Amino acid sequence: MSAIETSLAAMKEASSLAKTIPYISPVAGLLLQALAMRDEVKQHKDEWDVVMRKLGRVAGLVVNVGESCQKYNLQEKDLPPGLRTILQTLQTGLSGVESALKQSVEVGVVRRVLFRKDLLRKVKQYDGELSNVLQTFQAELALDARFAQIAEELKVTQAGPPVPSNRVMSMAQEPRSPQIFFGRDAELAEIIHMIFTHIGSHPAHIAILGPGGYGKTTLANAVLTHHRVQEHFGNGRYFVACESVNSSGSLLVELAKALGVLNEGSDASWSHIRNALNTKDTILCLDNFESPWEQADDAKHSVEELLSRITGLQHVTVLITVRGTVRPAQTHWTQPLLAPLQTLNHDAAREVWKQITGIFDDAAEELIQNVDFVPLAVNLLAHLAQATSPALLLKDWNQKQTSFIQIGQNHRLSNLEYSIQLSIDSARMRANPSARDLLVVLGMLPDGIHTRQLERFQEILGDMDILFSLRTLEQCSLIMMIGERYQTHPIIRHFCNHQSTILPKHENSLQEFYINLASSDPSEAQAKKYAEMVLEVNNTKAMLSFLLKSNRKDDSKLVKSILTFTSFHASIGDLSDKLISQTVAFLQQRHLATSLLIRCFQTWGRLYYFANDFENAKYKVQEAEKQCSSGPDNNSSLHADVLRHLSELHMLQGALEKAKDSFQKALEIHQITNDTLGQGNDYRGLGHTYIRLGKLQEAEASYQKALELHKMVNNLMDQGNDYKGLGDVYLRLNKLDEAEASFKKALEFHEKVNSALGQGNDYEGLGDTYIRLKKLHDAESSYQKALDLQKRANNPLGQGSALHGLGRVYMGKSQLGAAKRMFEMALFMHRQAQAPIAQERDQKYLNKVLSKMKQTTQK
Repeated sequence: MSAIETSLAAMKEASSLAKTIPYISPVAGLLLQALAMRDEVKQHKDEWDVVMRKLGRVAGLVVNVGESCQKYNLQEKDLPPGLRTILQTLQTGLSGVESALKQSVEVGVVRRVLFRKDLLRKVKQYDGELSNVLQTFQAELALDARFAQIAEELKVTQAGPPVPSNRVMSMAQEPRSPQIFFGRDAELAEIIHMIFTHIGSHPAHIAILGPGGYGKTTLANAVLTHHRVQEHFGNGRYFVACESVNSSGSLLVELAKALGVLNEGSDASWSHIRNALNTKDTILCLDNFESPWEQADDAKHSVEELLSRITGLQHVTVLITVRGTVRPAQTHWTQPLLAPLQTLNHDAAREVWKQITGIFDDAAEELIQNVDFVPLAVNLLAHLAQATSPALLLKDWNQKQTSFIQIGQNHRLSNLEYSIQLSIDSARMRANPSARDLLVVLGMLPDGIHTRQLERFQEILGDMDILFSLRTLEQCSLIMMIGERYQTHPIIRHFCNHQSTILPKHENSLQEFYINLASSDPSEAQAKKYAEMVLEVNNTKAMLSFLLKSNRKDDSKLVKSILTFTSFHASIGDLSDKLISQTVAFLQQRHLATSLLIRCFQTWGRLYYFANDFENAKYKVQEAEKQCSSGPDNNSSLHADVLRHLSELHMLQGALEKAKDSFQKALEIHQITNDTLGQGNDYRGLGHTYIRLGKLQEAEASYQKALELHKMVNNLMDQGNDYKGLGDVYLRLNKLDEAEASFKKALEFHEKVNSALGQGNDYEGLGDTYIRLKKLHDAESSYQKALDLQKRANNPLGQGSALHGLGRVYMGKSQLGAAKRMFEMALFMHRQAQAPIAQERDQKYLNKVLSKMKQTTQK
C-alpha cells in the first residue's frame, strides 16, 4: 500500500475521532476529499503528485492529533494555542486545495487552456504552504510527550498527585571536574556567590552566555564540582546535555532520564520530574540550551514555558549554558546578570598550552595570539602541538588559517570551524539571511562598522537591513561592540576570510567606497569627510591591501589611491609601512610604470622621515632618485620632488651646503617644467636651509617667494607651512609682533586642512613667541595645545619640543619640580626621536633646574 493510500485509510478513521475537537473533523474531511481525487487529476499531474505526498504527511499528523486527544481525553480548550492556530490555518488552506483540485479534474479543453497558468500558480502556492505547515506542525508535535505533559497537568489539577508507576531508572550524567581550568576563576567565584547568596529563599537562575568555544560547558562543570556545591547539593547535582534536544517534549525526556523517572512503556511525565526535583535541594545544569530553545516561535515558547516551570520550583537552582548573548524569556534571572564570557587572558592561555604540551616557545606565543586566546582554539592547537612542532603549526596557520585547527571531524569540541559553523547555521541566523552576508562584509573590515557610519553602510550595502542584521549577529555572539564599533571576533574574521565568499555586489560597492575614500585629499576634505577618513583608516588600509592581492584591472588608480592614503595616515600619526611595502612589491612584480614606483619609494622615505628613521628614509629616497636618473623621469618634476626630499634629509644630518645645492637643483628643474607648486616647495626648503645657515634675510625672501607661488595654486597646506617659516625668521630677528601674526596665520591654514602636525608646530612657535614676550600663561596654553596635537600626530620630536617649552614656562614661574619633570620627559622623547641636538638642549636646561633646586635646598 502506498503512503497516500495509507494516509487515506487513516483519514477515514480520523474523521470519527475526537468529536470534541471542532478543528479536527473538518480538517480530516477536507483531507479525505482531496486525497480521494488524486486519481482523477487531468492537469499538472506531476505537480499535484508532490502536493498529494505532502497532504499524506499532513494527514498522518492530523491522525496523530486525533488519537492523542482521544488517548488523553483532551478537549478543545486543552490544546496548545500554537496547535489550534495550525489546525485553523490548515482548514482554510485545504478549502483552496479542494477547489483547485476540482479545476484539475475538469476535462473540458477550453477550461484547460483558459485556466492552465492560473491553476499551475495555485498548485505551486499550495505546495509552498503545505511545506510551511509541515515544518511548523512537526515542530509542535516533535514528541507525543507534549500531549502527555498537558494531560498530566490536568490530572494534577483535578485529582491530585499521580500514583507512581514502574520506572525506567536511568543514570544521570555525572558532572565532571575539568582537569584543565585556567582564566575563569573570577566567573566561577561570581557564580558560586550568586548560588549561595539567597539559596534558602530564592534559588539562583544563571545563564552562562558567550560564543562557541569559549568554555561555557567547562565552567558549568567547574561549578557543579565546586566543593561548596558538592557539600550542599550532594547527589542532587544534575548535568543534562541538550545538544541533540529540539523541543520541549524531548527536553522532558532527557530530564526524566537524568532524574531516573522515565516511566516504562510511557512518556516523560512533568509531575514525576517536578516531584523528583522537589524532594531535596537540587542544582540542574542544562548544557547547550540553545538547541531546544532556538526553534520556531511556538516550539520556542513551549521550551521557555517548561524552563519557567523548572525555575519556579522552590528547591531548584538552575544553570544553563547558551551560545549567544540572549537569555530565554519567562524566567527571572538572578541579578546582577552574569556577563557573557570573553576570551582568556594571555597568562591563562599560556597555562592551558603548557598544561597540555609541557612546553611553550615563541611560535606557541604567536599561535595563541593569532587565535585571540579563544579557549577551544588554544586547546586544540596545544593538542596538535603534542605531535607537531609549534613552528610547523604556525606555518599551517599562515596558509590555512582556522581550517587546520581540529583533532576530529564533526564535533564542536574537536573541530574549531565546525564549532563556528554551528553559530553561523543557528536558527536566528537562518531566519535572517542578510546577517550572514553582513558577517562576511564585517570579516573584511578589521575595525568593523562605527555607529556613526551606520547610515553610510546602509547606503553602500543597500539591500540589507543593517540594524536588524547587526542585532542578529550580536545575539549569536558572532560580533561584539567594542567602544562604538560593531566588530567580528578575530577568530570569526579569520574564518570568514578563509571560508566565506562575499557577494559580488557587496564587494564592488565596498571597493568603490574605500578607493574613493583613500583617494580623497585630506587638505581639501570638509570636516565631515575628514572625520570619516579618520574613522575608516584601518578598514581602508585592509581593503587596499586586499585589492593588491586581487585581479583588479585598474592598477594605476589603485596605486595612486594608496599613495594619497599613505600620506594621510602618516599625517595622523600612523607610520606603518606594510601597505607601501606591499605596493612596491606589487609594482615590481607587474612591471608597471616606473613613475609609480618612484612615487612609492618617495612616499616610503617620507614615512621613515616622520618616524625619525633618517637612515632608512635617505635609503628609500636615494632609491627613488636612482630610478629617476636611469629612466624616462630624469629631470622631470617628479625627479625634482625627489631631490627636494633628499635635501630635507641632508639638512637633518647637518649637511647644509649639500641641502642647499639639492634644493637649487630641484628649483631649476621645476622652473624648466613650469611646475609652480614644486617651485614654491623648493623656495620653502631654501628658507629652512638659510635659517640653519644664519642667513635670515635670504630666508625671509625665500619664504615670501614660496608664499607667492603657493597662493597662485591655492595650496592651503603649503601656505600654512610658508607662514610658519616666516614666523621662525621673525622670531630670530626679534620681530615678535610679526612672528605672532605669522604663526597665527599659519595656524589658520593648518586648521582648514586638518593638519595636526602643522597645528602642533604653529602652537609651538606661538609658545616660543609668548615666552619672549613674558606672557607665560599664554605660552603654557600654547605649548600644551602643541603637545596634544603632536601626540595626535604621533610625532616624538614635536612632543619633545612642546615638553621643553613647558619646562621653560615652569622655570619662569619658579615651579622647579614641574620644570624638572618636563625637561626629563622632553629628554626621553628626543632620545626616542634620535635628535642629539635637542637632547643636548634638554640636558642643559635640566642641569640649570637641578642647580637651582640645590641652591634652594641649601638656603
